[in-house]
Amino acid sequence: MSEGERFVYKCLTNEVHLEPWPYQIINDTLSQPAFAKLQASCDTQLKYETSELHHIFPSQYKDWGIDFYDETVDICRNLLQNIDKLVGVYPKHRTYKKLGVNAHISLTPKLPYKFHIHQEGLEKIWSSVTYVSPEKNVGTKMYQTNMPESFVKEAEWKRNTTFIFCGHEGKTWHSYESDQDCNRLTLNLFIQKTRKNKCFMEFADL
Repeated sequence: MSEGERFVYKCLTNEVHLEPWPYQIINDTLSQPAFAKLQASCDTQLKYETSELHHIFPSQYKDWGIDFYDETVDICRNLLQNIDKLVGVYPKHRTYKKLGVNAHISLTPKLPYKFHIHQEGLEKIWSSVTYVSPEKNVGTKMYQTNMPESFVKEAEWKRNTTFIFCGHEGKTWHSYESDQDCNRLTLNLFIQKTRKNKCFMEFADL
């Protein structure tokens, strides 16, 4: 089973939790060899001091010394081939005529940087974030509204665990931050409406 096949299988065989809104938690998402390679690249190359959020796209992996390009291609290809099944496990989801996958490694700086409470971009129909490094950090905080006092629960941070949901306007409010004295590193994958220079892979690439 390839990494992409494993990723999709995990998504399709894990429970969808419904509160405060539908989401999934996937444990041991990547195979141990693949995750070890991704983690090693991130820990070696992305530990520098910064105060800004950075997205490192697959076309930039080589420049950053990130050894995870082939795995990213395989995962994205399998996501595109199984879109209907992936969103089909959710009670509600968006849809667009032309879809692609936006893939990147996200580098969130240490506090005081915070990514404020927000709903998922309207172009996204399916979102996933895999927690990579460090060992302990903040996962994804879920809210009922865009106010801090409406906090309900946190998708716990655990390496090689993936948080997944389908964006729902006015409902899927969430935020994230790093509470450690280091950067927060994740692998982010979004199935979304095709936008120029935004999607790493589209149906036309299959």
